[in-house]
Amino acid sequence: MNTKKNLHTNENLQNTAETPTGIPTFARNATHYHMILDKSGSMESHYVEILQALNTKFDSIRATQAEHPEIPIYVSLTVFNDEPELIFEQRPASELRPLTEADYQLGGMTALLDATGTVIERMQYLLRHDLEHHNANALVVIYTDGFENASKRYTYDQVGRKIKQLDSDNRWSFTFVGADIDAWDLASRIHFNRSNVFYSKKAEVSDSMSFLSSEFSKIIYEKKLKLK
Repeated sequence: MNTKKNLHTNENLQNTAETPTGIPTFARNATHYHMILDKSGSMESHYVEILQALNTKFDSIRATQAEHPEIPIYVSLTVFNDEPELIFEQRPASELRPLTEADYQLGGMTALLDATGTVIERMQYLLRHDLEHHNANALVVIYTDGFENASKRYTYDQVGRKIKQLDSDNRWSFTFVGADIDAWDLASRIHFNRSNVFYSKKAEVSDSMSFLSSEFSKIIYEKKLKLK
């Protein structure tokens, strides 16, 4: 379940139950957090800071899980340059481990649309039973420093229609962080809600990840309150 794999498949996950139709299920009331992280060559200027900030963010998610065990948290990470690459998928937050340089190797261009479209399609497949029947919700967070320049499978219109459709469902949430670029100019083309689009500097990636962690903790706390 936690090894790198080609994202263009719909394989069932290990260590999960399955419905009669073969779709995996997870613990009830779960939150599924999927980060889509740019690994194109332009990220190299702050590579060390990005890797450190990401690991600090995973520490925060693990701490949030310990504080709110009533809300099971599953975490996935996809990185992308010319192609999306799934580093790990649906890992329980309590089992998160630090990423190494082997997990996050830079180079190439920016296939943002392919990464986003493929992640959404896969999440829809994996989570459709849990979102419908088990009070689950899905959070997708994108962090990129570049404009789309390499996608082959998805267009702006295709990804935008997916996000617009799912964003109207309160079980889905999409956040876009643009580092050293006009974040809104890019995110608006794929129908992100403006309140969930943020500009950042790569040199301040630690602050960006800290902000995302704080917002995530609030979401989990509010979900916990609704269970009472």
